[in-house]
Amino acid sequence: MNGRPRIGFLTGSDAEWGGASRVLYTTLRQIDLTRLEPIVLLSGEGPMRAELESRGIRCLPWGHAHEPGGRLAYIRVLFRTMNLLRCERIAVLHVNHRFWRPAEVLAAILLRIPVLVHFHVVNQQRGTFMTHCQAAVCVSRFVAETSIPKGLRKHVIHNPVSLDRFRKGRNLREDWHLPAHACVVTFLGQVRDIKGVADFIAMAHRIPDPAARFLIAGECRDPDKFHGSYSERDLEAMIDGDTRIRYVGYISRVEDVYHTSDIVVVPSRWQEPLGLISLEAGACSKPVVATRTGGIPEVIDDGVNGFLVEPGDLGGLAERVIRLISDPDLRRRMGDAGLARIEHDFALRPIREFESLLLSYVRT
Repeated sequence: MNGRPRIGFLTGSDAEWGGASRVLYTTLRQIDLTRLEPIVLLSGEGPMRAELESRGIRCLPWGHAHEPGGRLAYIRVLFRTMNLLRCERIAVLHVNHRFWRPAEVLAAILLRIPVLVHFHVVNQQRGTFMTHCQAAVCVSRFVAETSIPKGLRKHVIHNPVSLDRFRKGRNLREDWHLPAHACVVTFLGQVRDIKGVADFIAMAHRIPDPAARFLIAGECRDPDKFHGSYSERDLEAMIDGDTRIRYVGYISRVEDVYHTSDIVVVPSRWQEPLGLISLEAGACSKPVVATRTGGIPEVIDDGVNGFLVEPGDLGGLAERVIRLISDPDLRRRMGDAGLARIEHDFALRPIREFESLLLSYVRT
């Protein structure tokens, strides 16, 4: 091991398909391999294996965490995991998602290997093995203060953002035939009611500026299968013929969407754990108008790098966006402040803190 403790990462994913996986892989891309040796247990043969292995990080296609099903299958996975943890001399097991009682966690508990669970959202489930973990890593103070079990030690480590990735965004205005003089106001994320996309559209209707353009970027899903989601037809009905408002679909290179935008709006109606959109917008020097929910105030300082309003306050959203549309200097100042905040608090700092936390649980 060359003196480096081996840390096992049970990912639950093999690609960047959601916020939790994006956070983990952003971290692993920049983790200091002189301090620790990661062994990443992927859910399958996905695209992250080749990328991580090219960076010198060992990966094993493992599958998803094995919750109790058939008794014999569970026992087989339990012993398979115990063998892996012993042979690889894993010092700490990090689990990148909440759980009930997976065989992998039981194996670590039986071997007295410290387990850290990552709370990317508020945890309200009383997982059977949760109280046997050494600690939870929480993405915000809000998540730490509102999650259970109350007796579980909680460490706040904010999500990191890759500045290198978001500096490389490409402006898509020409591709999307947006006027050069237009002020582009954007919603990014899941096209769901809790994310406030309906409020974004209603806000746009309240802003009469003919030079404003409003973009919606994210995946529409069947509301009959995914509760609270909106279909493209739903969006068309809400847009109601306003040609300034456009749905551009799911864009994998979200950095391009930010670089096309002048203002980013995060109108969430639910308690955001932290809000990756606010972080990514800051990394691209874009001012943010957001709702004061969950962990968002830990990123947006009202009046400095953006504005905060109460959830559902359409008038407040519209008033702040109009102020930014009419004042390019204010947009620039807030964008610069946002980037400075990201560089100081949300770039390498969370990764170094995460490394130190993992190492603090290595038993000597």
